[in-house]
Amino acid sequence: MAMILRELEAVEHLHDRFGFTYADIAAAVNTRESSLHRWRSDDGAPPTPVYLARLAALEAFVAELNRTFRTQKEASKWVDESVPAFGNRSAREMILAGHVDRVTGVLYAINAGVSL
Repeated sequence: MAMILRELEAVEHLHDRFGFTYADIAAAVNTRESSLHRWRSDDGAPPTPVYLARLAALEAFVAELNRTFRTQKEASKWVDESVPAFGNRSAREMILAGHVDRVTGVLYAINAGVSL
């Protein structure tokens, strides 16, 4: 469990601070909600390497989001506003569609000073 603790902390962060449901998060990593709950409770088999990579992508997103915005309020606003780089979809919509890496890439670009 210790190996995936960081990735599961990202799940809790998205749930507690940004209002993602566990069903949303499960969909974002392309698994069943029941599997996500088993991983969270350390009940049964751990996530496979494929799911660990998807959970790690969520962790990278949370880390970059925290680096980009000074306050929770600013971060929450950005997660839910339309972003031209996403075809005027929100970061939340992109994550729910399975594109967390693309969202994280935009945050990397913002932090590098790239004008989007």
